[in-house]
Amino acid sequence: MKRIAWLTLLAATLLVSVASAAYVEINAPETVYVGEPLVVTGTTVTGGLTKPTLNPGFSTDVVLYRIKHSKSEVDRKTIVVQEDGSFSATFDTRGLAAGTYTVEIIDPDYPNTFGGSSKTLQFLKLVDRSGDIKITSDLNQEFDGSLDIAGAIDGIGNAGVRILVEHNGTTVYGPEYIRTDANGAFSVTVPIPGAGTYHVTFSDTRGYIGTTEFVVTGAPTPTETQEPVVSASAPATRSAPAYFEVDTRTGKVTLTTSSGVDWVVEYISEDGDLHKVNEKGLLDPEVIEFSAQGGRIYVKIYPVGYSDSKTVRLSGTNVDAIRVSQDAPGFFGDEVPTPTTEAATPLPAVLALLALLVVVFGRRG
Repeated sequence: MKRIAWLTLLAATLLVSVASAAYVEINAPETVYVGEPLVVTGTTVTGGLTKPTLNPGFSTDVVLYRIKHSKSEVDRKTIVVQEDGSFSATFDTRGLAAGTYTVEIIDPDYPNTFGGSSKTLQFLKLVDRSGDIKITSDLNQEFDGSLDIAGAIDGIGNAGVRILVEHNGTTVYGPEYIRTDANGAFSVTVPIPGAGTYHVTFSDTRGYIGTTEFVVTGAPTPTETQEPVVSASAPATRSAPAYFEVDTRTGKVTLTTSSGVDWVVEYISEDGDLHKVNEKGLLDPEVIEFSAQGGRIYVKIYPVGYSDSKTVRLSGTNVDAIRVSQDAPGFFGDEVPTPTTEAATPLPAVLALLALLVVVFGRRG
């Protein structure tokens, strides 16, 4: 009887232990290109449950290991479980060697915290594509108002490459896709504001390829100045967008919408190309940055929601003027509203008629 009681107590203890073990699951991409952030996400909600099996605020480490002959730690991040049971961590892969890696979540009270059904480890591969880029333009250039970027990318063919040019943490050009020929060759000239170091990031539909550094000399380094802000406002709905025309200056132009509505911004550049931006939601304004040559661009703004109706304010720096435009709809292929003309007597004529009536009736009196 004592033996049966002891076994019963042991079984109950094991059941309590199993029942109290929490579920955790981590996920990461199977392939990451060196230079891209590695984002690890996770949850502590399982099956049909709606509540996390770990209390919000629970924290532990997620570790990135490289697997080569043996396992060696590369980096670790602390995760914190949120109200909905989710958590995340981001690892910087710049400078890491290509190869096989794992991400693992640490059980702080191993093996008692996470249940046996948990997924606490995932393998992934880091692929280094930086060697696919061959730059043929000079990496050191004299300032002449533009940066020449030319080269070729192995294995890309004529699929096109996306480039982003940054200077002192500010976007100077792009991100924009440019043409590549059958051999993956590309060439583009980008307007720049002055001397300094420019970082050009290359990517394609598969993801990040690499970043090349260009150094421009021979001109004063542009200094940060507080640009005056110019703005204009107009009501906008999905069926009746707001249209603006913007007179730009030479250099980097920044356009910003008001917040409170999930806005979609379309604009036609000086070259006649159509661009569409919708990266933010209700709380944050849409921000558009591009390099200009001092020409006019046309902007169309409307809400994502068909029931939304609100006045949108478009503000800009490094621009001479922003105006509500009657001509812009035609550039977007939209119907140009026809001004309604009402038969109205000009005010001076009305005043003259009133004066005449006063004289006539005054004489009769």
